[in-house]
Amino acid sequence: MIQFKIADEEDTHDVASLLAALFEEVGHTLTAEEIAELFLQFDSDDHHSTLLALDDDGDTVGIITIAESLGFYAGGRIGVINELYVVPEYRSEGVGKMLLDAAKNLADERGWARLEVTTPGDDYEKTLRFYEREGFFPIGPRYKYMV
Repeated sequence: MIQFKIADEEDTHDVASLLAALFEEVGHTLTAEEIAELFLQFDSDDHHSTLLALDDDGDTVGIITIAESLGFYAGGRIGVINELYVVPEYRSEGVGKMLLDAAKNLADERGWARLEVTTPGDDYEKTLRFYEREGFFPIGPRYKYMV
C-alpha cells in the first residue's frame, strides 16, 4: 500500500534523486546536488510543498511538487504543480493518480481556486492523456524569459 508524506529536510536525498531522474528523462541539466540545495531553500517556504509516495518497504517511489501562486485571472490563490514523477517500476500502478489526488486535497485544504500544471508538450501524449483523465484541460501555452 502506498503511503504519502510531506517531504522535509530528512528527505533531501530522496527528493534530489527522484527529481534528478525526472530531469534526466526530459532533458534538463540540474544535478542531484543542485536540486538538494534548492530543496533546502524551498522546504522553508510555506508556499511550496513536496509530497512523497512511499511503498510498503518505505522506499520513495513518487514525488509531486506544488507552489502556491496568485492570479486575478483565476480568482485568487492557485496551486502550480511544478514536478510529478513516478519511478518506472511503479508507473501505471496508480501512484501518479494518488499523488494528483493528494495535490487536489491540498488545494482544497488551502482554499485554492484551482490547480495548474505545465505539460512537456505534444511529444508526451501519454502524459497529456493522464492529466486529461484526471480532470485537467488545456488553458494555453506558457512562455518563459530567462533572468
